[in-house]
This record gives sequence, structure tokens and C-alpha cells, in this order.
Amino acid sequence: MSHQNPQVESPPQPSGNDAIQPKAPDFIETQDVPPLSLEHERFPLWLYLLCGFILFLAGSSFTGFGIFGRDYLDQGPGGPVMASASQATTQVAATPMDLGKKIYGGNCANCHQASGVGAPGSYPPLVGSEYVLGFKERLAAILLKGLQGPVTVKGASFGTMVMPAQETILTPEKIADLMTYIRGSWGNTANAVTTDEVNAAKTKFASHSAAFTEAELQKIAPNGPDPTDKKP
Repeated sequence: MSHQNPQVESPPQPSGNDAIQPKAPDFIETQDVPPLSLEHERFPLWLYLLCGFILFLAGSSFTGFGIFGRDYLDQGPGGPVMASASQATTQVAATPMDLGKKIYGGNCANCHQASGVGAPGSYPPLVGSEYVLGFKERLAAILLKGLQGPVTVKGASFGTMVMPAQETILTPEKIADLMTYIRGSWGNTANAVTTDEVNAAKTKFASHSAAFTEAELQKIAPNGPDPTDKKP
């Protein structure tokens, strides 16, 4: 027995053209979109220049170029050390007297005082001292090898404190600067001392292993001005 309803008919199958509805929302044609241009937009020239300038500054900072001023850029590791204007002035003004003053302050002032007057009974004065204003070779011997035992300076006796040798502490150049300073300070007017003069004394007294005594110093040279000193 058939269960089909003879009054119900199947809907007709739509054709392919019926499925296209030009006025449907999803079928509205859009305007033609122009194709993308293959020509790239030019990079602004000023931006090129700015980037190049920044890269140049960065490179200068690491390589040590100081084109824009010595204090403007970091010199970078391995770059040349460039002194500032104040440092350059200081270096130019560093005379033997200036260098000798620094050496004296770090090695001698504790005993002989910044004024060079020494300490009564203990440390002899350098102001007007016959050992300072006398023969350079004798003064060089004291500084190179040291001094031990009592010593008479300007008619006064000073103790037995041993002055240590400086030849293992100071170079001949520094000893020359030190001698120049004490011979030309606090009213002393003796001439400057050269490195060659100190080296000559160092060679002459190389075999002298102990600190000098007053008697030994008197054998080197008597009291009195150094004949090589020239009056100004």
C-alpha cells in the first residue's frame, strides 16, 4: 500500500540562472579598484642626511675623532687621549720648579716642613743651608745615598735621624727637579740642576753602599758656593 499523497507535488528544481540574482546584496558590483603601483615612494633626502649624520657621530664616539671639539665626543677605548684646554695649559706650565715642588711635598715636607725651615735639633733647615747652596755634587750624594749621624748646618747641630736614600725611589730626572726646587725656593737663589749632573754623581758614588756621614760629605767638597753656579 502506497503512503504517498497524490496531491503533494515536489517543487521544481531551480536552474543555474535562477540562482543568480543581480540585485541581491551579495551580488552588487563594486567599482574597479586601480592596481597597485609598482613605483616606490622616494625616501626623503633630508632623512638620509639625518641618519648619516647620526651614524657619523656614533662612529666618531668609538673611534676617537674629535672633529666637533675635544670635550664633545667620547674618545672611546683605544682612541687618542686628548687633553682639554685647561690640561694643556697645566702641562705647558710644568717647569722643573713646579715638578720639584710636588716631589718635595710628597717626599721631604714631612721632615723639613713646607717652608724648608726643618725642625730644631732633628731636621736641618734647607733655607740658606750650605749643603743646599753649595756644591751640587755633594747635595746629589745626600739625596742619592742618604745621610746618617749628626750634621752641622748654619752653625747648629742636628740629630742622628737617618735620611733614607732616594735613588731607589726617585729617577735622576726627579732628583734634578727636586734639587732645582730647594735651591731656588724660600729665598735660596742657587742655579738649577740638570739630569746629567745627577747622573754624573750617581755614577761617581755607585760603589758607596751606605748613607753618607758629615765627614764623608766634607771630603767630597768644602762648604761654599758651587763654582759652576752663575750669578743671575
